[in-house]
Amino acid sequence: MRVSFLLLFSSIFLTADIKVITSSRSPIGAISKEQLIKIYLKEIDRINGVEVVPIDNSDTKVYNEFYEKLINKSPKQIHAYWMKEIYRGDKQPPKRLSDDEIRDEIEDNPAIIYYSYDKLTGKIVLNLK
Repeated sequence: MRVSFLLLFSSIFLTADIKVITSSRSPIGAISKEQLIKIYLKEIDRINGVEVVPIDNSDTKVYNEFYEKLINKSPKQIHAYWMKEIYRGDKQPPKRLSDDEIRDEIEDNPAIIYYSYDKLTGKIVLNLK
């Protein structure tokens, strides 16, 4: 029992903040959690008139944690949401890229918004704790 308590206690402190990042050339300075939810569910594609293109992280751990922290949904629930939207023909899920891939693209496209445990490049517009 003592070991399981220590594992649980240490896991609380080992989780890192997820940084939401956009290009340093983007005019967006900060966004709210509510705006981020709408961006990643593709309910909106602009913030204050500025185009935003969400990119998902291909790392499963950060992907799962991001959606659990952001909208309190499990990977299965997110998958079900996108299957319904794809079936309707309404929306496609965000493209999934690795940290290395996004590092190449984010400065070329100021509309990209991305999340990671590490600040890759660009500017942080929100920290999810």
